[in-house]
Amino acid sequence: MIDIVQQVLDHYFSRLIAPKVQELKIPDITLHDKKWNVFVTLYKNGEVRGSAGNIKEIQNNIIEELIANTMEAATMDERFGKITPTEKDDIKIRVDTITNRKIIDEAILRKLDPVKNGVIAIKRDYKKLAVILPNISPNLITGSDTIEILGRKLGWEKVNDNDFIIYQIETEVETNY
Repeated sequence: MIDIVQQVLDHYFSRLIAPKVQELKIPDITLHDKKWNVFVTLYKNGEVRGSAGNIKEIQNNIIEELIANTMEAATMDERFGKITPTEKDDIKIRVDTITNRKIIDEAILRKLDPVKNGVIAIKRDYKKLAVILPNISPNLITGSDTIEILGRKLGWEKVNDNDFIIYQIETEVETNY
């Protein structure tokens, strides 16, 4: 999947348009038939430079998900701004596929190991959502750290199971750094 993300970046920076599936070299043809939740995180010098993903499959297959999420991470992540053509060669890639998720409460969230488990928090009115992937930041050491970061991402003082649906997630990670 790293290869697909790299192809998307190369295509975009050479033509300034997202590639179509048929324009990519897909080494595993079974990916045309698979649907997964995928997150693409782009790094420069060890720092996140852009990230995008879905908690539910939106596209027809994982290849289309990778294209859409790569383009969003590279050009639309408002936290970081667009990646420039001069940065392209310094970008490292991480792809997470959600392999397991289960609803948990705040007490379990506080005990989670952020290296092994990520979190999805969805406001009960479905107007806000935040995701923290497993092992995404060295600053996340405890589940309580995760709650603080979720609160900042959601603009909410306290993330709890009264106001939010909280999922513990596990992912498979592929990276080139």
